[in-house]
Amino acid sequence: MIVTEEGPPDADAVVLLHGWPGGVHTWRRLAPLLATRFRVLTPMLGGTDPVGHAADVRAALAERGVTRFALVGHGHGGAVAQLVADGDPGTEGLVLIDSVAFDVAPPRDLDARTFVERGSVEIADLPAADLDAYAAAPPAPPDPVDLTALTDGMASWDFPVFLLWGEEDPYVPMAVAERLTDACPGATLGVVPDSGHFLLDDAFDPVGVMILEYLRARYQGAPHGHEGVVTLQLERRPPWVDLAPYEEDDVEPGPPAREQEVGPDA
Repeated sequence: MIVTEEGPPDADAVVLLHGWPGGVHTWRRLAPLLATRFRVLTPMLGGTDPVGHAADVRAALAERGVTRFALVGHGHGGAVAQLVADGDPGTEGLVLIDSVAFDVAPPRDLDARTFVERGSVEIADLPAADLDAYAAAPPAPPDPVDLTALTDGMASWDFPVFLLWGEEDPYVPMAVAERLTDACPGATLGVVPDSGHFLLDDAFDPVGVMILEYLRARYQGAPHGHEGVVTLQLERRPPWVDLAPYEEDDVEPGPPAREQEVGPDA
């Protein structure tokens, strides 16, 4: 397995697990950001077997002497992250971004370019070179994997879990995020409006900072102030919360839900 490394070699390790399509291109902006504080390991997941990917990741970490780490997984990489977390006591943090979970997975009948075009809300802003990089992914998406058997084990996970979802993800619906939140004690769910399956392309500026701050505070346990806090609306605002003047024209009706600040103090 090819593993790219960035950041200080003696820092706390963060492992980035990509989905399909995209490969390590998925992390082109997040990896350098996290490398300012962490040892970032980015495996290239070859083949199509998620269970085999998880075994390969564990072996790659063992070869490098990494015994304590946080996992960040997107899409199918989120499935691999859950498999690693379920079987490795070294897991001390988990971030899932629009992740495959339970028995729900994206469709497998689309070519890579079409998959990205339909899955990204901000596709018009995606540079042609980035779209071409996604389209160059291996033609076969990962094999289906049923993770329902992990549900009972999630109840015993004692590490922090951060779920980030695009509200308009056409492939892995919000209902999956809500099920994961219920299954993982103490999990934090961030729902990002006007974003789809490719959250790191649709909304990188706020999302990248939130991942960095979450890992810094909840996994690394570093002291923090309030300068890095990003406020993110989780689901829709309840009707009894007053609007700021600039928001009054933009509000849309929706079911009542909670609002929460996501950041080091969350």
